[in-house]
Amino acid sequence: MRIKVTLEGDLLPIDYRNHFMSFIKEALKATDFGKEYFKKIYQYEEEGEIKNNKAGKPFCFAVRFLHDKEEFKKDKDVLYIKSPIELYISSVDYEFLINLYNGLLSKKLYPFKMGLGGISKRNNIILLRERKIKEDKVIFKTLSPILIEDKNDKPLLPIDVENNQPLPEESEKFVYFLKELNYISDSILKSIRGQGLKIGLKFKPLKVRKEVVKHRVREKNIEPKLYTFTCFSGTFELSGDPEDLNWLYQLGMGLRRAQGFGMVEVV
Repeated sequence: MRIKVTLEGDLLPIDYRNHFMSFIKEALKATDFGKEYFKKIYQYEEEGEIKNNKAGKPFCFAVRFLHDKEEFKKDKDVLYIKSPIELYISSVDYEFLINLYNGLLSKKLYPFKMGLGGISKRNNIILLRERKIKEDKVIFKTLSPILIEDKNDKPLLPIDVENNQPLPEESEKFVYFLKELNYISDSILKSIRGQGLKIGLKFKPLKVRKEVVKHRVREKNIEPKLYTFTCFSGTFELSGDPEDLNWLYQLGMGLRRAQGFGMVEVV
């Protein structure tokens, strides 16, 4: 299940994904039922202390807009918005989307400050038609960049960044990429539905490009720090069990899905 929220705003900071994470959280907390749901997925209690829940979240999101590229050349910390802001959200959890929807309707959520700018108002919320994947092969396009890293935080891409061509399937780099893609996808499904991949995924890049993203990450007990993440965007073919493909379609792919990464659409 997925929705599109059309918003208005003038300026967004370069780390806008972080601010939309906060926007989603505040939307959940805008109603009494939403507050209880927020606690369920974002917090847990241990020995009387409230802690942040690091478990996988049942949703992903993407933010789409046009911005002034000439102004961005002058100030790379701010994006001057030239179009409506479209927030896409996908989830397997109806309770999440119902609570989010009700919160997004709340007038007290707007205006929502994001750095020097932010969201001035909400225009509409549309329930999008979701495709049902019935075959063992599907072509996806990214709505937000996909982040694949190994345990050492090394970014992995399915293309040769020097010539922007797909890596040969038999190459060591591609085999390693596919291994980590399967590991991350298996972990996502285990954390949300309780069962990992039914069969291994196969990946074929069709028109994929490298994308570098600025994103703020909070380390333990220190202030959030702005990092550069190397991701990929574009279209690709994914093969696997149809049920697995449907779950990944709804939940997103790769790391940091609930932070504005990994949302895909069926082509």
